Formats: sequence, C-alpha cells, structure tokens
Amino acid sequence: MTFEQRVKAVAAHGFTDRQARFLVTVLLHAGVCMDRHYCAFARIAHGQKTTNFFRTLVGRKLATAYVCAHRRARIFHLQHRALYEAVGEPHSRFRKPTPIGAAIERLMILDAVLGCPSVSWLATERDKLAHFSGLLTSRLRQADMPH
Repeated sequence: MTFEQRVKAVAAHGFTDRQARFLVTVLLHAGVCMDRHYCAFARIAHGQKTTNFFRTLVGRKLATAYVCAHRRARIFHLQHRALYEAVGEPHSRFRKPTPIGAAIERLMILDAVLGCPSVSWLATERDKLAHFSGLLTSRLRQADMPH
C-alpha cells in the first residue's frame, strides 16, 4: 500500500487531505502526537484549526488525550482500529496504551520524521521488506532477511 493510497483511505473517514497526510504519518511512525506536531506539519500557527482538529479526533473517539506537564501539554494517542485498518496496519503495536517513557520516545521519532520531509521513511515491516527485496534481490534471498 502506497502513502497516497493510505492518505485516500484515511481521508475517506472525513478528513481533509492535509489532516489525512498528518494522520498517516503519525499512525505509521509513532501512534502519538502533540498539537505542536500538527502545527509544524501544516506550517500553521497554533489556533482554532488545530484545536478543532484535535477536538474532532477526541470527540469521535479516534484518539485519547492525556494531559501532562502541569496541564500545559497534551499527548494524543491515536488508537482507533478503523484508522489503522485504513493504513493497512490493523494490529499495529502503536494502538496499545503506552507508558509515558515510550510515548516520549515515539514523539522524538515523530519530530525526526516531520523534521526531514524529503527523506523516505520506511515505517512498516512490509515497506522495509519491499524496499530491501528490490534493492538486494541479487545478494539476499527473502528467506535470509530478518523476521
């Protein structure tokens, strides 16, 4: 499944193209995000659009908001199965609740992914297998690749 196919599948759940692209990125790389990530991705200032977007996610029970840092920061955990099915990862480990330490690590990974949009990030096992199968066909058999 290509990134564009994933975006169309998520957009079918009632999201704009920009929102769907952001959600696909989060679903594949972290499963958690903060509103600052959406602002950086969309290149917008924090305001009503950001608030409405996350209010919709939480209101439709597609995400859960966790308040931290003296109620000044919120982490949003995307856990709804329909979104993960839309990106072809219904059993993703990112759906499961995560301790704050792991969530912080995932947020840092998301920072890196969003900070380098020109890099092709291989998020899923299938993406990695397809990439390296094509790249190393003559040198490495599929059976010899890590599982």
